[in-house]
Amino acid sequence: MDKKENEVKELSASNDYSKYGIKDVPKFTKTTALGKTKTFAGLFPKEWLFVIVSIINITTAIGLTLYRMIVVVQSEDSDSPDFTFTLLLLINAVFCYFYVLHGVLRERVFELYAFMAAILVVTLYCLLEYFVFNPSRQTTVKLVRLILACLLAPPNIFLAFIVSKNFGYLEFRIVGASKELQRLYEQAAIFSCLLKFDLQATSSIVILALEDGTQVSTLETVSLAIGLPYSLMWCLLGWLTLRRELKYGAITFAVLGFIKPCYYVYKIVREYVKQQDPDVPTTDTIVYSIIAAVSIGLLVWAMLMIELWFVYKNFNKGLKSKVFTTRTATNDVNETSGLLRTSRS
Repeated sequence: MDKKENEVKELSASNDYSKYGIKDVPKFTKTTALGKTKTFAGLFPKEWLFVIVSIINITTAIGLTLYRMIVVVQSEDSDSPDFTFTLLLLINAVFCYFYVLHGVLRERVFELYAFMAAILVVTLYCLLEYFVFNPSRQTTVKLVRLILACLLAPPNIFLAFIVSKNFGYLEFRIVGASKELQRLYEQAAIFSCLLKFDLQATSSIVILALEDGTQVSTLETVSLAIGLPYSLMWCLLGWLTLRRELKYGAITFAVLGFIKPCYYVYKIVREYVKQQDPDVPTTDTIVYSIIAAVSIGLLVWAMLMIELWFVYKNFNKGLKSKVFTTRTATNDVNETSGLLRTSRS
């Protein structure tokens, strides 16, 4: 048995508490195919509170949105912008579920920031949609949704902020005390988060192509059939490039990425042309939403391209072997130990 095998065996033995009569020690972290992550047993009480409150809020929002969608469809008013917005809210609610769970278990600060931003956007939308955009379409469901958003949003944002400020435990477990490796890991985490933000922004823009609800034109069908799969594959390429540190993959990712701003500019130009044509009916709510979504999409894309440059420069500096290698017994040291944990509060 060589030296490395002996070290692995010793490290595994040092983490075995059964010989002391201690069994069923909960694991605070675990190593998966996607990387090291915290377990639910490893969450702090404040993190548990945040997860529970967030899931309740998101589920409530989804329930009200589904009810509104059913009402719109049954009223044979599915060509109204209400159907498009309910679908948009549902898509973004799914992303919020992911940001809450993945953000806490993987300690991704920017994903919690995105969740806070999503709460603010939804609350603002509920306010504007009820009082400004469609005052003639005020319903009981919309009023209930508005009241719940105003009541539940502030404490949820506060909890997200508090939880995000206490992150750092998992990063230390992954890369250790090296400041350089911590910097590389943080850059990689930011790039990974921006990939998800970009997918969310693109999905929202493509959904807004359904300006007439369920009445889908040929152009909108092509946009849905190509836009979403392309964006998903592009993000997957970025993720693989990051994990494998593929330099040619990074170049391909950057080149293919320029299709996105071209599409965004096309959407703005198309809306402008429609606004100038008196024979084409347009809805101000849809137009403003497309402009806002495209602006966010362009901002996220620009940040992603800038971050790609930093990640590219960080290739072959030791992060891949430290974070993205296959699991070994050495990765499991202290996963069941509370030795590096702070007070569980």
